[in-house]
Amino acid sequence: MRKSILTKGVACTLVFTAMLGATPLYAASQSIKVDTVDINPTNGQIANVVIPERGSSSATIINNRETFKAYAGQGEIYLTLNQVESMKVFVNGVQIDLSKHLDKDVTKTIKVDISHLVKNGDNTLQISEVQPVSATIEIDVPYPTLREGTPESVGVDGKVFDTIDAILEAEIKAGGIPGGQLLVAKDGVIIKDTAYGTVKAYDQNGKVKDKVAVTTDTLYDLASNTKMYAANYAIQRLVYEGKLNIGDKIATVIPGFDAFDKDKTQLTIKHLLTHTGGFIPDPQYHNENYLHPIQVQGETINLLDKNEDKINDVYTQDANQILEMIKKTPLEYTPGTKNVYSDVDYMLLGLIVEEVSGQSIDTYCQEQLYKPLGLIHTVFNPLQNGFEKEQTAATELFGNTREGHIQFSNIRTEVVQGEVHDEKAFYAMGGISGHAGLFSNARDLAVIMQVMINGGGYGQVMLFDQKTIDTFTTPSATNDTYGLGWRRQGNGGYAWSFGEQAPDATIGHTGWTGTATSIDMKNDLLIVWLSNTKNTPIADTNKSLNRMEGDAFQFDAAGTLSTLVYEGIVGTTEEALAESLLQMSLDRSSMLGEAIEANSNCTEADYKATAALVDVLVTQAEASGKDQKERKERAEKAYDALPEHELKIQLRKRLDKLK
Repeated sequence: MRKSILTKGVACTLVFTAMLGATPLYAASQSIKVDTVDINPTNGQIANVVIPERGSSSATIINNRETFKAYAGQGEIYLTLNQVESMKVFVNGVQIDLSKHLDKDVTKTIKVDISHLVKNGDNTLQISEVQPVSATIEIDVPYPTLREGTPESVGVDGKVFDTIDAILEAEIKAGGIPGGQLLVAKDGVIIKDTAYGTVKAYDQNGKVKDKVAVTTDTLYDLASNTKMYAANYAIQRLVYEGKLNIGDKIATVIPGFDAFDKDKTQLTIKHLLTHTGGFIPDPQYHNENYLHPIQVQGETINLLDKNEDKINDVYTQDANQILEMIKKTPLEYTPGTKNVYSDVDYMLLGLIVEEVSGQSIDTYCQEQLYKPLGLIHTVFNPLQNGFEKEQTAATELFGNTREGHIQFSNIRTEVVQGEVHDEKAFYAMGGISGHAGLFSNARDLAVIMQVMINGGGYGQVMLFDQKTIDTFTTPSATNDTYGLGWRRQGNGGYAWSFGEQAPDATIGHTGWTGTATSIDMKNDLLIVWLSNTKNTPIADTNKSLNRMEGDAFQFDAAGTLSTLVYEGIVGTTEEALAESLLQMSLDRSSMLGEAIEANSNCTEADYKATAALVDVLVTQAEASGKDQKERKERAEKAYDALPEHELKIQLRKRLDKLK
């Protein structure tokens, strides 16, 4: 938020465009929409503050102008006119005629539509020759908001979305991805907002017959994206407000935190944000049967080995006890020496938000973040907050049992739907944690993600400032794919999610349930992909209990999707997209063939996923058109590379019909 400094009774006219040697343009009053409003907002990117002095800078030209962020086609300013008889107002050097709204005997606030005067990026508001001397003007410029539009309106080739849709539809048909939501926004314009598939594809009896379609309102379990859009945003706000410092020691914020382990005395909030805190990735507090492996001086031991009774001495399914259990959890390595992604870091950060704010993290986020932004589909524990199961996307089929292979007290055995899948969040923290538990849809996420692009706010709501954003997105000294909480593209290390073309400073996160978010502040681009790939059977219980069939498919990770979006930005052709799709298919077939030959981690799901790409090319070949010959040739190449399987027989039959 920048404070407005406007001079009282400026004696001379400072016209920016004239200084550049150009004649100021003039916006006729009839082309400007002006409304009188009752309230002047105070939380925009330029604040509504009156300073009677000329300003603190001796370079007087800067005292009567403000810079603000906007997007072409949208923008407004609020001016509170305190007994103003005359003035000159310019936006990007174009003068606005507001003369009929001026009255030296009246104080009023007007809202001026400047959407046709602004451009993408930084814009300049200039006010001069305010009369009489006693008059003042207070201004407010809201942050940009998202609006709907076409890809072409922001210079994106919409053909890429046809390719994305084709792949997704094929993967849904193949049984790999139950459904999902995809939202892409560029330069403040939502250019893609689509719902796919069904909220639940499988239950314990196999494929679901009576399916409920995903809508753009469907809620998804965000899994670890909770870390960013709940805990991180809350921490960023508290830091901005001066209520917390990233260098604070946890034992200072939470007295007694180091009572069981003096190695934790020097542990700071920054250590948690950068995942350098020393904790193991996944201590399963909720499972009394779990052995917690850690490394102590190079030797692997178990926490249970310290306990003669062989019980999990950090076991709890009581949210009131989880902090004590974390206090008892030993560190695996010296804090600050390496990055080890751990859920414990964000479980703690959520508890720190609660300690500092005096509210539970879900209440804090609702009151300080989501409600002010107008988000109505972002919530913890949706079934306890007005949503029905069918309004949420399902995850694991047999509760948390991994199809009967895992057991512990009170374990869920039915399809998980409307409740957080994450075991620590559900059993040990009542569904509310800083590391998992948040549900949302793509639309709500796009709004809260735009806050980062805007510099800390959205519309007339400010959460934090650009300085805070810069602090939290600076790369970690030990690993440039980590910021403070945020995952970064770094030197291409996160391309599997953000895409190869994403700039190094691109930030975002992923979630185990099949969610991915990407914020490219350089290109004013955000991508939201929400899916529930865990609502599919385990691919092979003999190889991994954590890899479901949906995990084998192309859009389980968002890298391919993001890459195609960037192709639309830089420019592409139908032929180039078709060749990219063919190469994708050939590469998958090659990897599948190598895996089969090596008898490695290859499952039926891997074959289905590979065949789904060939299916897209065959479908394209089946469409009539002048380039059908070339499409048939690509389909044949993809078919020839596909290893033998019964699915290949069906593809052959379709290709034979084209001869």
